[in-house]
Amino acid sequence: MILVSGVLVSGCIQASESQKGQSGADSLSNKSFVVSVSSAINGSTLPTRYTCMGPGQVPSIFWKNAPTETKSIVLIMDDPDARDNVFTHWIVYNLNPGDEAIPPNQVPAADRAGSGYQGVNSLGSKGYYPPCPTGGQTHRYIFTLYALDSVIKPNPADRSHVDAAMEGHVLAKARSITFFGQ
Repeated sequence: MILVSGVLVSGCIQASESQKGQSGADSLSNKSFVVSVSSAINGSTLPTRYTCMGPGQVPSIFWKNAPTETKSIVLIMDDPDARDNVFTHWIVYNLNPGDEAIPPNQVPAADRAGSGYQGVNSLGSKGYYPPCPTGGQTHRYIFTLYALDSVIKPNPADRSHVDAAMEGHVLAKARSITFFGQ
């Protein structure tokens, strides 16, 4: 059931016309902006190597079909099933849209991840924080890519400032949902 619900709620999501920024161009009409996470299939279990049960490696992220007006890509990885609030595990902003990937084997707390800059996770540290749900529960881990019509300058680069910097600049977004539990 979890797998089915993950597949139903995931997939490609396009921004509404009002969120497409200044140009208003609809370059997505014949394309589908998509994201994939390493070897994980959308709606499947996140491989252990990317979690606290393994070495906590940073997963590689791939995308394709960003709108032609895209100036930068933002990645946000969230756990909406966290105990008290949505937990942000990873933020990478100002990725070069033409790269179409964050390569594997990035350093979790480095300044850069691929061509982008790593933001601050919910623990207040820079970079990737591997999933580690407690209590034997399975959580959803949502990887959302945003195609922006600009480069952003969040200061500091935490979730609220990144969200504010993206406002009005989202051309498209794509999601991939994975699951993990102990």
